[in-house]
Amino acid sequence: MGKQGLKTLLFILLVFAGTYGSLVGIYQLENWPVFLFGLVLFFLALWLVLKSLRELNERRSNYCGIFAGIFLWGFLGEVMEHLVILEIAYWNFLPLLVTLTFFTILMGIKRYLPHGLMLTLATFNSIWFLHFIMINQYNFLGRYHFSTYPSCALFLLLSLFFGFRMVKAKGIFENMAYSLGLLLSAWTVLEYVWGWRLIPGPWML
Repeated sequence: MGKQGLKTLLFILLVFAGTYGSLVGIYQLENWPVFLFGLVLFFLALWLVLKSLRELNERRSNYCGIFAGIFLWGFLGEVMEHLVILEIAYWNFLPLLVTLTFFTILMGIKRYLPHGLMLTLATFNSIWFLHFIMINQYNFLGRYHFSTYPSCALFLLLSLFFGFRMVKAKGIFENMAYSLGLLLSAWTVLEYVWGWRLIPGPWML
């Protein structure tokens, strides 16, 4: 399912990068349009969660779940932080992140949740977890600290692992989950490269 996995990867990348680029652009405006855009993301996330539960086609249901997770992070992890209302990426939210991560892993192992809802939870949790590592590493140690280099290498290896598993996956859910893992780990590598100022990030353009 390598070709299908790549199609999934590109589709998710378009939505993920589009959301990220839109946030970078709207941050140049006043706070009220930023907050309104955040509300749009939040209600889109809720609508997609409900749609994923009603959707009979497994692939479309999974897409709805993944996009809901991306939009939910856009609201809670990006817009709320920009407005200094809620900063969940910082160390004081570690207990909540650990609890959510444990719950997500448990739900994944026990398969208590529908696939679409599981992907919403996994997407939001994964973005939060990866962002948390990098942000706190930068804040406490500095963006050029030696530990950032093995961290980046680890995420690069993870992206290669997810890519291999994506190609070998036999089911739709497994294929899409590994495509998502490949995207998020590779994007984290890119953010480290942006952080080292090796190439300009979107906010610099």
